[in-house]
Amino acid sequence: MIRRWHPLNDLARLERKMDSFFNELWRGFSPRAFAEAQFGSFPVDVLDQGDEIIVRAELPGVEKDKIDLRCTEDSISIATEKSEQKQIKDGTWVVQESSFGKMVRTISLDSQIDPDRAYASFENGVLTVTLPKTGPSKRGRSIQIN
Repeated sequence: MIRRWHPLNDLARLERKMDSFFNELWRGFSPRAFAEAQFGSFPVDVLDQGDEIIVRAELPGVEKDKIDLRCTEDSISIATEKSEQKQIKDGTWVVQESSFGKMVRTISLDSQIDPDRAYASFENGVLTVTLPKTGPSKRGRSIQIN
């Protein structure tokens, strides 16, 4: 079957493809992603163990009392600040890969957790947070780090 060419059909198809492209491009950008990009980030592992969720964050060089840890029934937020401990007065950097400044991560959880029963530990630069699963909670709370 031969169809007559309509330039407006091609333009409409191009417009749909461009809309799809830009929607996909901006999908990863959210206020949370902008905050993480502005402040910096750190690696996080999230493990679902059935009745609880374990979150491990690598925070080398960070002091325990500089970590702000908060959770709600469906997310956990880890914020910290890493300050440079020594100033180099003589010499020139050959390589400097250490990062300093504010870092923040907010992780959305697929399961409902109980913020009141959550607990955390910090050892050798690794923060481990245990989040027991349960029904929804009415409010979030701060978590004390042992």
